[in-house]
Amino acid sequence: MKFGLVGLGSTFLNFCIYSIVYRLTLIINLASSLGYCSGLFATFYFSNNWTFSKSRFNKLSNTLFLFVVIYFIGGLEMTLIINVVDQLIQNHRIAWICGVLVAAVNNYFWSKYLLFHD
Repeated sequence: MKFGLVGLGSTFLNFCIYSIVYRLTLIINLASSLGYCSGLFATFYFSNNWTFSKSRFNKLSNTLFLFVVIYFIGGLEMTLIINVVDQLIQNHRIAWICGVLVAAVNNYFWSKYLLFHD
């Protein structure tokens, strides 16, 4: 439940930044990257302090490093899906939703089973 709430908040932040940057620049990769990074920082803070009881790692630097790796991979997946779907249907909003769904599944499972435990 907590992961879902944090995810919704971070996703909302991600989409707001994505939409603003896309509208200003029309550069989908820049919009996707900046939106994703904004959500990434919010997610790390709340995942580490509220969503999951404890990190599997004692050092914050280890936790942050693995978190960034997991979410970087999710971000690459998201950007790939956004580009493919946008090319197919020419709708950057639907493309973004598809990308977010793929990244969310990746990020949840890797965070839950590799990085954090409750």
